[in-house]
Amino acid sequence: MVKAKKKFGQNFLIDLSVVNNIIKSITPKPKDKILEIGPGMGALTFEILKFTDSIDVIEIDEDMIHFLEKRNQDKKIRLINKNILDIQNVFFSEYTKIIGNLPYYISSEILIKITKNPNQKTSYYFMLQKEVADRISSPEGNSNFGRISAFLQYFFKIDLLFDVGPEAFSPAPKIRSSIVKLEPLKRTNLKVFSHQAYELLLRQSFKQKRKKIKNNLKNILSLDDFSSCNINPELRPECLSVEDYINIENYIFQKKIPLN
Repeated sequence: MVKAKKKFGQNFLIDLSVVNNIIKSITPKPKDKILEIGPGMGALTFEILKFTDSIDVIEIDEDMIHFLEKRNQDKKIRLINKNILDIQNVFFSEYTKIIGNLPYYISSEILIKITKNPNQKTSYYFMLQKEVADRISSPEGNSNFGRISAFLQYFFKIDLLFDVGPEAFSPAPKIRSSIVKLEPLKRTNLKVFSHQAYELLLRQSFKQKRKKIKNNLKNILSLDDFSSCNINPELRPECLSVEDYINIENYIFQKKIPLN
């Protein structure tokens, strides 16, 4: 048995019913190419191997790698001892499904990183802090809708699948978790010109969330500009849709308006 380490934000999944529900959501198939981020002691890993030929796992904790090596008798698990944030984005492109119980302290960084995966057919199934899951899946007009919501929803259709209580883990965290599915969106007609510009626009738009959008973007857009974009400048940033932000980014890009 390996002890959970606080520095890695480890909470090991121990509830088999939750594992089975995750398996049903993922629907692993024999030829799926699956990557698991943060496998822990393999509660989900070894169950998935009942349905697939192999699985790759990324684990930062060397003690956990050694623990999994001892259980990996048939060598169906490829163990990668690295920090997920240090891995090149192109690495993810070979996988059909990427899963994981993401460490809460770096979950947002990982979610942003997967938007840079060149393969737009990869599906993602993540366990997240419920607060984060609610935020990224929230529609516009909801108080939970924020910068990361608008950014991720440009790339993905995000479905909140089910919640998981703290008693499903050892040690039990102080918060609830949620399983989410992120399915890549194929945007054809309405697309941003620059992902970086879109991210900068959202950062500025949500800089002070309680202010109106005209105030947050006052150094970037005039009232006439808002009119040209068909955006009501009196709205708060969470009331604009992803499509509204795409239109603003397109306008800024075409007019060559600096974002900083």
